[in-house]
Amino acid sequence: MTDAAVAPLYAERGLSRIWLIWAPLATVLMIVTQWLLLGRTSDWWMWVILGLMAQLFVWLQVSAGRTHVSVELTPETLRCGDESIAVADIAEILPGKAPDHPKKAAPEDFPSWTSARTMGRLSSVPRRRYGMGIRLRDGSVVQAWARNDYALRAALEPLLMPAG
Repeated sequence: MTDAAVAPLYAERGLSRIWLIWAPLATVLMIVTQWLLLGRTSDWWMWVILGLMAQLFVWLQVSAGRTHVSVELTPETLRCGDESIAVADIAEILPGKAPDHPKKAAPEDFPSWTSARTMGRLSSVPRRRYGMGIRLRDGSVVQAWARNDYALRAALEPLLMPAG
């Protein structure tokens, strides 16, 4: 069975491709608006060029969002962004949750794992995602993250083997 055939136990796709519809829609809307207000569409090529430029920017953002802000848990691997770790390498899920409003929280409100390296080669947990501390079998600690960290934790816990 290949990795593509393994159904994920938990998945977040990152950024939706629905955003790719907006630039062409806005382009058509601008051409129609110009026709309705001015009675001419001689500048349609300008709107098409601007629409293509906007589409390129949106496509880059969607591609980056789908690559760097997606999460997938299969029975063999946990992937956050573009980094994967084997489930067999995970020793335990650390207790605690980072505060929802870190700027309003006191230092003692943060679990010790919140200063650990974030998975996905990111400098911090992405916006609107919540971290989850994971201790690996080699003793290091990393932060996995997801929009719904409770669902990720619930899907990951049954997969962990007791050490020994």
